[in-house]
This record gives sequence, structure tokens and C-alpha cells, in this order.
Amino acid sequence: TAAGIPTWSPTVVLICRSTAYVWQSGRDAQFSADCGQERTLARFDELAKKEKIFYEEAISELITVNGFHFQFIVAGILKRKPILPANAPSRSKASGPFVNPDPEEVVTDLGSTHRLLVNKYGIFRPMTVIPTRHYALQTDDLDLSDVNAAWSVLKAFQTPSLIIYNCGINAGSSQGHKHTQVFPLPIHPLWPLRATSCEAISTDIKHVPFKHCVLRLPTHADANTVYESYLRLLELSHEMLVRSGEGSRDYNVAMTADWIAVIPRRTSNGPYGANAAGMLGIVYLPDREERDKWSQLGYTKQLVAFGIPTDA
Repeated sequence: TAAGIPTWSPTVVLICRSTAYVWQSGRDAQFSADCGQERTLARFDELAKKEKIFYEEAISELITVNGFHFQFIVAGILKRKPILPANAPSRSKASGPFVNPDPEEVVTDLGSTHRLLVNKYGIFRPMTVIPTRHYALQTDDLDLSDVNAAWSVLKAFQTPSLIIYNCGINAGSSQGHKHTQVFPLPIHPLWPLRATSCEAISTDIKHVPFKHCVLRLPTHADANTVYESYLRLLELSHEMLVRSGEGSRDYNVAMTADWIAVIPRRTSNGPYGANAAGMLGIVYLPDREERDKWSQLGYTKQLVAFGIPTDA
């Protein structure tokens, strides 16, 4: 922090476009002609051009507050995005956009268990989701088939990608049908990258104001390795919630090819942008009013309210 600047004020401001994250053609893509980043991007662009999905080339604002990096993206298309109320009956029965998706939105089937779809409300190019083919609850933990589907997509694209999972209402889930989300990894480093071990769980990464569990992933990790790491992190996340006296068992998962993180969650109440991406500092918002709420409430203070304070 520069001299004379309070520790709570933004110390770095950069402007960039979300389309800076360009997906490259990958000769070693695992899905070959059936899937792959070229086909995914072509489908995304085609549907956006036809206005069958909503995509906005939004501006990103990067700031650092108390050593924590934020990327704020204001995209008006998010005003159209449906978010089910916490008590909506459709959160617990087979309904919603993933049950019988528009065939044009399906990039490919991922075996018999999952599908890769373009995200109907994209702020990154492209943005995709991986729902289960048969209805499952977004309050369920990930199983090996979920991790295998997500990992295979992540590894199929040469340009680094981010996978997130919002388990439960308190974790910021917008739909009741189980799904992970995929989008290009931001160009700025995310805090889980500072984890140092594939064996010892990192729980005290500097400048992260809420409880977290992170493991590095081995260079040659496969889906089984990732799933085993996830189960270890999940167990510790549940212990953190129990020790804090919270009734919630909800949590976020985020992973790249290099690391996996689980973040216990108390609530999603507050300003828009409270899912797994938000806890990483990637906050996408529908308007400037929601952006201003983060400033008014206190950037890192709001993250602590969503999660569990590190000193709890």
C-alpha cells in the first residue's frame, strides 16, 4: 500500500475487456471433433449472433483491497437472468433450463451422466455449464462423475479455465438442478494459486479474510486424484461450519488444472455476486448500484459475512 493511503482503500485500478480471455485451438483436446474449444466457441458465437443466448462484452475493473484482489464486471444482461427464490418448489423437483435444454445450446453429451451447454447469460466468451443429464439437486455434494465431467472439459481446452460449483442456497446457487460452470481463467492471479502443497491443506493464505481449504493438484492429476482432494477439503469445510456454530452445510468449490478450493458458506444475503466466483474476487453484477453496495458495505467485510471469519 502506498504511503498515506488507508489499508481499506483500493490500491490498484486496471480496466480490461472480458473478451481478453481468448480460447486458443488445442491440438490435444480430448474431445476432438465431438467437443473442444473451437466447437464450443463457434456454438457460443453463433447463438449470441442469433440472440438466442445473451452475451455482453463487459468492462472489468480490477482493484486490490487489504491485499485481496477483486475483479468487478457490470453486465446489464444479468438483470434478465432468472434466480430461483430459496423456497421455490422447482429447486427440489425436475424442472428448469437443464432438464430438457434447447438442442442448439448443447455442445456435446459427456458420456451418459452430463452435458456441456453454452451458458445462456454469458459475460465471458465463451461461458459454459455442465449439468447432470438426469435431475440431481444442487444441494448434493459432487460425486466422481461430476468431477470427471468437469475435469475432462477443463483438460480439453488449452487455454486455462476455471470450474466452479455452488452447493446450496447459501453458496449462491441460482438453480436447483446440479451443475458446474466453466469459463476462462482471468489474467490476474487468484488467491488459491498461493497454496503450496498437494498434501497439506492450506487454510491460512495471506490476505484471505474468510476460512478456506485449498490443495495444489499434481502435474499429472486425473479425475480420481481431484476427487480425492475434493473429499479431503469437503470434510474440513464441514468441520469449520460445525465449529462456527452455523446451521449451514453449504459451500463453494473452485478448481483449475493447478489447484482446488472449498469455501464454507454461511449466507449469500447481501449484494449481488455471492457465488464461488465472488469468493475468489470475480464479482459480476447487473448494474452500478450493486457495484456501489460493495463499496458501501466494505469489500472484504462483505466476503467475511458470506463465509466464516478466519478468527472464528
